[in-house]
Amino acid sequence: MHPVAGHIGVRVDTPLGDVLTSPDLADQVLAATYEHHVVIFPAANPSPSEHLAFAELFGEPIPPEGQNPRHPDHDLVTVFDSDGGYRADRWHSDVTFRSEVPGIGILCMRTLPAVGGDTMFSNCTYAYEQLSGGMKKLLDKRRAWHETAVDATAEHPVVIAHPVTGEPALFVNHIFTRRIMNLPEAESAAILPFLLAHIARPEFTYRHQWQLGDIVMWDNWSTQHYALFDYTERRTVDRVTLRGQPLEPHRL
Repeated sequence: MHPVAGHIGVRVDTPLGDVLTSPDLADQVLAATYEHHVVIFPAANPSPSEHLAFAELFGEPIPPEGQNPRHPDHDLVTVFDSDGGYRADRWHSDVTFRSEVPGIGILCMRTLPAVGGDTMFSNCTYAYEQLSGGMKKLLDKRRAWHETAVDATAEHPVVIAHPVTGEPALFVNHIFTRRIMNLPEAESAAILPFLLAHIARPEFTYRHQWQLGDIVMWDNWSTQHYALFDYTERRTVDRVTLRGQPLEPHRL
């Protein structure tokens, strides 16, 4: 495994087929996902069935949200197509508007524009680590409201304890987080934008320049991502998302 940035991400050169047939290799990939937050298999080019089988090595795939288009032959594969108006060009973790937040996401690039369309990832564990002691104390026991529609809302800790590693991670994002609930409105309005900007600091991030057929797997509890909308040609990616769980707060 080869690091791709200072604080997040590794590239794996092992063929995907070897991982599909080796439980030991699959265990190593899962451990690397929790340790390095993002794992890249360049130009793996799996079929949709292989993409789904790869995901099943690490957990239970869940159906896409109702508003998201599905692969015609694979009901558990979401298809994001720029020709359909899809954009995700703000920092976010996936599906934080549900009480059970998915644990892992796995993307495969299917149609690639000639220029642009990169995806950025940020390490929210390291972002928390780099806060001052005073800010960490202020955020202790705080909770935030996440929402995308009136019937899609959830409350989560501002700082979670990662369900597997136990490490603290900032858990507010630009798309879905509306406010810090147990702070006065004016204080929430000041602190939430600071945290969102802090998470996006370049030194916490990795920018993935896609190749056709790349697989990128990330820890949805400890990272956020941002799909750049800087292209004019068609871009399509397939995603499989793994079942997660409710998130508990980190305590100082």
